[in-house]
Amino acid sequence: MLEKTAKYVLRSLALHLGLEEPYFDNYIKNGNSILRPIHYPPIKTEPKGAERAAAHGDINLITLLMGAQGKGLQVQNHKGDWIDAVAEPDELMINVGDMLSRHSNNKLKSTIHRVTNPPKEMWGTSRYSIPFFMHPISDMKLDVLENCIDENNPKQFDDITSGEFLDERLRELGLKK
Repeated sequence: MLEKTAKYVLRSLALHLGLEEPYFDNYIKNGNSILRPIHYPPIKTEPKGAERAAAHGDINLITLLMGAQGKGLQVQNHKGDWIDAVAEPDELMINVGDMLSRHSNNKLKSTIHRVTNPPKEMWGTSRYSIPFFMHPISDMKLDVLENCIDENNPKQFDDITSGEFLDERLRELGLKK
């Protein structure tokens, strides 16, 4: 169901980008998507300014996040301010990932987000989150879309496939050698 939902979100985004509605369909079928349960354990000793997850953008096309348990997720708005992002139980949060940001020449900007530590009175509790990371097939070209380039927004990224981009990012993060 998450793949189906992500497909329809990407179809809407394709139309927004001036593409044919099913543009992403063949790129996400049998792609490298993952559903990743994340457990943030209780805090036992006072953290030294650390966050549960430092500010970052997701590598993929889009991320779907069902109501994470409790506060902590924050997104950075266009002014650079951090705002709480809390979904109700019947809501879905959607983040634009780095791949889609790159492909659209930042017309759709990657959602920079972080997970902050809870207030001291909540240190003894866990936080759970289950994001669905929609990744395309490895040979999808992430070349900047021609209709996202103009004199005010020149091409900002070199040509690369999603597989190459994923490998590059995993190396940068120290998760791959």
